[in-house]
Amino acid sequence: MKYLILLFISVLFNPVLFAQGEMNRTQKLRYFNHTQISGLVGEESEDLSRKAIIPSFQTTTGIYVGKHAGVGLGVGIEPFEYITFPVFAGGYFFMNDKKTSPYFAAKAGYAFSNSNKRLIHHYINGVYDNKGGVMVNPEIGLRIKMPYFDMTLSGGYRFQRLVSRITEDHSHYTYTRRVDYNRVTFALGIIF
Repeated sequence: MKYLILLFISVLFNPVLFAQGEMNRTQKLRYFNHTQISGLVGEESEDLSRKAIIPSFQTTTGIYVGKHAGVGLGVGIEPFEYITFPVFAGGYFFMNDKKTSPYFAAKAGYAFSNSNKRLIHHYINGVYDNKGGVMVNPEIGLRIKMPYFDMTLSGGYRFQRLVSRITEDHSHYTYTRRVDYNRVTFALGIIF
């Protein structure tokens, strides 16, 4: 019986594999991976008079659409007030194929968090159920072609909303706290 099921599955998926091979021969998809390390510069959430730099690591994997554009999906890790994991869609447009080329990029998505903390925060004892929030990141940069990969230098703007649900210990009162971060970004990356 096992062999019959295996035979059925292989016959069922065999035409799909051949069709995929035919599609790749005619369209020749080109894939890319863009990995960035960046600094997000702006005010601290509680003390607006102090500047802070938040490190960020993101990687995007996608396909080229046409000669100069690409789209992809990405993930990252960033330590705002708590650790967030952004998941996003990104689009890229490279101006030309020269050794040095300006490019534009835009990323949008949601930063998740699985952090629940018991904190004393501005005289409030309570549990913070951190939810994460929406992120938007347009950027402009320079792509420099190297022998085995491309290097990128970029700057941009980053909007990150973080939402927390707070339950106070003494009154069991629950409320939602929203913090919006508006950051200038500076990034170094590689594309391969």
